[in-house]
Amino acid sequence: MRRQLAVVSIFTALSQLAAFFKLWFTAGLFGVGSEIDGYNLALVAPTLISGVLSGVIQTGFFPLRARLHAQGDLKATWAFERAVFWGSSGLGVLLALLILLSTPWLTQYMTVADQPAVRDTFLYALPFVALLVPLNMACDCSGYILAMRDRFAYAAGAPVLNGILGGLLLFAWPEGGLLSLVLGTVIGLSAQFLVCLLGLHKSRFSVWGRFPSWNNLLVQGREMLTLGGWILPGVFFANMISALPPVWAASYGEGIVAAFGYAYRLHTSVIQLLIMSSSTLILARFSTLIAEQDHAGVRKLLGQAAVASFAVGALGTVMVWVLGEPLLLWVFGGRFDAQAAEKVTQLWFWLTTGVGFAILSNVFAKLWQAQSRPKIMSLMAAFSLLAVYLSYIALRDSMGAQAIALSLSAAPAVAVILGLGFLVSSSKAVLAR
Repeated sequence: MRRQLAVVSIFTALSQLAAFFKLWFTAGLFGVGSEIDGYNLALVAPTLISGVLSGVIQTGFFPLRARLHAQGDLKATWAFERAVFWGSSGLGVLLALLILLSTPWLTQYMTVADQPAVRDTFLYALPFVALLVPLNMACDCSGYILAMRDRFAYAAGAPVLNGILGGLLLFAWPEGGLLSLVLGTVIGLSAQFLVCLLGLHKSRFSVWGRFPSWNNLLVQGREMLTLGGWILPGVFFANMISALPPVWAASYGEGIVAAFGYAYRLHTSVIQLLIMSSSTLILARFSTLIAEQDHAGVRKLLGQAAVASFAVGALGTVMVWVLGEPLLLWVFGGRFDAQAAEKVTQLWFWLTTGVGFAILSNVFAKLWQAQSRPKIMSLMAAFSLLAVYLSYIALRDSMGAQAIALSLSAAPAVAVILGLGFLVSSSKAVLAR
């Protein structure tokens, strides 16, 4: 287990490095302008749909597959996995077509009428990025099947190739401009899928073969939908938190969507690097403490996590404030000028103010996961989305575009407050017994 955790952690770090490699070329080639605005807005619908579907399918797939495997019928297990793979991929194709058919509606509600360059870029990029829906579904389902075979390295390492290929295409063909960017995105994800297929082949599993009988397929499909339905609200709310900010940013003029996109990618990369190596260990520790009914140990671990989280958050906020702008100018260069660096740094700073809350909210999520309390996680996502929306409405007149970044910091803050509330109520319940 430790070896697998180390391998996944290394590949996750490498994937973040590869994503930054692509971001480096993107920033230097495009800077902060209408092309990246339109590209980022075109990604919103495919990313939202893929994220929601993956969360629902994952929730239903793992327990049902584990039960089939425990029954000892290997052929039935493989047939079920094939059905999930092809069913999810086929649904992805249908939804990609739906995105294309909805182009006029999406263009109307996601772009601003007085930004024709952004709208033109959006229309150009949308047919390409719509392909990401079936590709993401195929990649995710392949990753789930690999995970059940302890082939974590393939699923964790595949995104590394994705980022490298996307960056290399921009490097090799900068004159291609936007076409180079969208092709790099599609080719990179296709390569990621091929790596997962290689892992499945090494596991002696093929996506071609026997499927469940029609009756079994209906029963399994109904059970997956039932299991996934419980998490659907939480998954939807969580993905909406990421989908709304680019749409809000479009109303502040050309370049703001791009600036927010750079800041958000830098922010999420830092969060993932901080969380990835510890989250599994924290989950395992919480599971042990809860099984032993060691409530004092749970509180102690939460206290230690709180001190570490806010120390890291405070240090990160100071570093972005002092070093953010000169660091971005030094790293990116090209069309990423001083004005672009200033815009990105301002947004990045307000996002970083929530780093401490983001780390600690993940710790609370692991506690609820160890306690098998998915309803709390869905409730947390709902309140987080409400906090983001209300914070933005309250701050947009006084802070402008920076209100978007600060409102996102409200989401993990609400999750922490909820976590403390549930912890206090649980402690009172224990004392009352």
